[in-house]
Amino acid sequence: MRFNIKNNIFIIVSAYLFVLLLSYGCEREISVSPPVTPVPVASVIIQSEPEGASIYEDGMISGLETPDTLYWLEEREYSFTLKKKYHKDTSFSVIPAVDSSQMIFIDYYKNSSMLGSANFSSTPNNVEVYFQNEYIGTTPSSMSGIKPGEFYFVFKKENHRSDSILVPVNSSQTSKVEVELEDTTYWVDYSDMTSGIHDNVLSSVAVDQNDVVWVGSKNGVSSYDGREWKYYSSDNSGLIGMIINSIKVDKENNKWFATNRGISKYNGGVWINESKSTSPTFPDNWVEDIEFLEGGEKIIATKNGFGRSLNNEWKVTRFGTDPYANWFTDIAVIDENDIWITHKDDGLLHLDGSKLGERFFAELDPPSIHTFYNCVAIAEDAVWFGHSIVEPDAMAGLSSFRFSDNKFNSRYPALWGIDVYNIKIKNGNEKWIASRNGLHVFTNYYNREYYNIRNSPLKAWGIFDVAFDSKGDAWIATDGAGLYHFKVTQLK
Repeated sequence: MRFNIKNNIFIIVSAYLFVLLLSYGCEREISVSPPVTPVPVASVIIQSEPEGASIYEDGMISGLETPDTLYWLEEREYSFTLKKKYHKDTSFSVIPAVDSSQMIFIDYYKNSSMLGSANFSSTPNNVEVYFQNEYIGTTPSSMSGIKPGEFYFVFKKENHRSDSILVPVNSSQTSKVEVELEDTTYWVDYSDMTSGIHDNVLSSVAVDQNDVVWVGSKNGVSSYDGREWKYYSSDNSGLIGMIINSIKVDKENNKWFATNRGISKYNGGVWINESKSTSPTFPDNWVEDIEFLEGGEKIIATKNGFGRSLNNEWKVTRFGTDPYANWFTDIAVIDENDIWITHKDDGLLHLDGSKLGERFFAELDPPSIHTFYNCVAIAEDAVWFGHSIVEPDAMAGLSSFRFSDNKFNSRYPALWGIDVYNIKIKNGNEKWIASRNGLHVFTNYYNREYYNIRNSPLKAWGIFDVAFDSKGDAWIATDGAGLYHFKVTQLK
């Protein structure tokens, strides 16, 4: 009987719960939410001239730039501001219309206060000013009504290097522009900051028969025809080696390059190379210098002997096996019976045709064994030699061998203790000495000119080489300041 009572209670409770759940479910099912009122929306299209202005909405950046559209706007007053670099801010208010798209166009330049101006001054005065290739006057001058932004202004004056300056122009402001033009009446510099030259440390220079200038460095070759620079490397041309020790031009206007990997010949279209890989009799790939005989034969000075081309082969001269025994540095030719070659350690060789002549061991005055022979040049009065100073007590930076009495002389105190890298002869007897401390020029040693950082536009002490164009002007290869055009003929 107790068991039945419990069962009845369970059934009654279960039924009651079921009725509650059913009632709850029915109430949820038949309840109705109030209707949602849609939010009225509008849009505004904002355009500007110029484009690219940042759009601010009620003082907050929208992340949009003109031209663009702002959506989901309410029907109320909005404050917009356009911001653009160099331009004054432009603000305006808009009340968008519901279910429509309103377009706003802002022309910055209809407002004259949006424009800027510039004042120009220069050293020297009367410099021509150009804006977008149009002449606008000479300094001192000014220009108004300029649209905001950054613009290049070009400045030109005869016998001065032209210059261009990027000038920022702001709305309702005057930009002050001051320029100083380099006087190029006598000197023009070509560095990697002022030209397309490939390097500032130049080892060699030559001028061909068309007055094209060729310069070499440890990083290849550049040429300059007065308008355009071109760069030649082992990657973009047939140049055999990147370290250029010497550049020469033959009577057919071929350019020859003595490099660390052999010699390259360039005729303006085709490259021809010679090295130990092309000729088993080639003396050595490190070539210091190259010269030519009347018959078209070549003579080269290398680290391991000097060679003379004969019947498509090389006749090589060497002395001993010591590392310095066969290091020849420079060549000068009067004719095939009168050839002078400098030996790094031991002075020079004098060749009579293909026969080895006297091997000189220079008795310098005062004596010195602490010098290297770098270069040789033949003038009307003597054969001239340049030296590197190996030890501090060495004296001779410059020496000569006079034909008249067959004697050496090194009593040139202006160059004592100074490395001489190259010697070039102009007009038969004018010596141009390229040295560690500048450029020495003389016909008579006691009446010489001297050019360096202190008394000329040169920005490097070291001068490595000099060449002359058809006018007689000098092209100077420096140690760190690029190439200089010295208009010597303007001095006369």
